[in-house]
Formats: sequence, structure tokens, C-alpha cells
Amino acid sequence: MVDESKFDVNFNLLALRIPRELCTKATRLLNGYLLDKPRVKPITEDPTSEKTRYVILSEEVQNPDLSDIPSEKLDELKKLCEIEVVPYSLTLGYSYWTADHILKQILPPGVEVPSSFETIVMLPI
Repeated sequence: MVDESKFDVNFNLLALRIPRELCTKATRLLNGYLLDKPRVKPITEDPTSEKTRYVILSEEVQNPDLSDIPSEKLDELKKLCEIEVVPYSLTLGYSYWTADHILKQILPPGVEVPSSFETIVMLPI
């Protein structure tokens, strides 16, 4: 039995709380600075309000003052709406990872992950 919790990976990210109707414009402006993980959307519900959403920023954006994002983009975003930077915690669990990733983690070092179906034939001795 595999302990699925061993595959949890936590990310401490930053997100912007913005009005829900401006999410599309904000994501266009922040292209390249948003969370970029397969099957994870960079826009998510704001647990504190129906009127706003969280726009999750990339792992490269680590400063709450958003100095990792060019000032022209920030200025344009601030013209659209008031933005609030909030901490955002994301956990990718067992079900997120591919079979290949899981096998690489559980097989002993040096053992190759099978890349296709392999047939083993037992010959009589």
C-alpha cells in the first residue's frame, strides 16, 4: 500500500484579490507571471467574497510588493482596479501526479521506469 501523503507538494505563493469581472483582463496583463501548472487554473474562488477572485501568481513572484513584475504591467493593472496581495497555499497531492512521476519516486534508485507494456515469458526448465 502506498502512503499517498508522501506525494504532497506544498507551494507558498502569492495571489491577487481582484473583482471577478476583471479576471480575464488581469490574466492577459499578467501573462507570464501567473501560476503555470498543468491542470491547475490560475484563477480560483476567493473564500472571503463572492465578488472577488484570486489570481494566483507564478512561483517566481515572491515579493509581496510585486517588484518581480514589471512596473508597466502593475501600473496598467492598478488602473483597472484596486489590487490586494494575499498569501496563497497550494498543495498538489497524489492524484495530481502522473504515473511516471509516482513510479520514479517509489522505485529504487537505478531502476528504470517501464515506458510501455513489457512481456515476460517464463520458459520451462
